[in-house]
Amino acid sequence: EPVDESREADSAVHNYEDRAASEIIPVDDLFLAYFEPTPRHRRTEVPVSPEGVLGHFHERTQGLEEAEAVAEAQRCMSCGMCLECDNCVIYCPQEAVRRTPKAQATTGRYVYTDYNRCIGCHICADVCPSGYLAMGMGVAG
Repeated sequence: EPVDESREADSAVHNYEDRAASEIIPVDDLFLAYFEPTPRHRRTEVPVSPEGVLGHFHERTQGLEEAEAVAEAQRCMSCGMCLECDNCVIYCPQEAVRRTPKAQATTGRYVYTDYNRCIGCHICADVCPSGYLAMGMGVAG
């Protein structure tokens, strides 16, 4: 149990600092067609002979050049964070999903749902490329 409490504390600190919950979004919850496929920039490794392993303290994995590092970072799909694509706002038939006023927005939270208007059609969640919107209606605990 102390391990579970420690994880909860780590999550609480992360959430306090970032103002957003850190969750692993399953790939099935992403709308991958929204993202353009881009190849990964692989780092090169310097081989070391079995005899040379002991006492070898040099870097074996080479870093990326600045342009490669920037391109690699741009591959990030920001899983679970709002991308401000407005798909949910555009496709909601009840206009229940709306943009959060800029004064109230925080990193990754740019839309909100008016549950008095929401009919639970799930269209917003279906068109969300990052898995930010999750429908929880009808889930029994």
